[in-house]
Amino acid sequence: MGSTTLTIITPSLLGTTIVGVTEVASSETCTIQASTAQGAIDFNSLFVRITAVGGSVTPTLGNGTIYSSIGQGDKALTVIASSASVIVGGQDFEGTRFLNCTAKTIVFSFVGTGTASIEAYQYPRVTE
Repeated sequence: MGSTTLTIITPSLLGTTIVGVTEVASSETCTIQASTAQGAIDFNSLFVRITAVGGSVTPTLGNGTIYSSIGQGDKALTVIASSASVIVGGQDFEGTRFLNCTAKTIVFSFVGTGTASIEAYQYPRVTE
């Protein structure tokens, strides 16, 4: 089983070239980490787009390592049909369940007949 690491992209109003798409094969994992500039994953502003390529995939979001909701376990998402996409984010996507505390990452694993194209975005923080 292989593993790949993906750094979150923070879009800017000035426009940026998006190069953060990563392809992950079935039975592999993808670890998502904040960039050095971001410092940490912010689950309030994070969303992940997963697209099935050349077959269907089922992503599973791994549970975290320390926080209060780790006992709930992993969260299997619905099957994504070939060429379809899902956006992961919102209320069920929160740090007390999914953040790996020591490494400050989150981990998706995949099974299925295709590969998954993954993009992770975190909108910029407003500074006052």
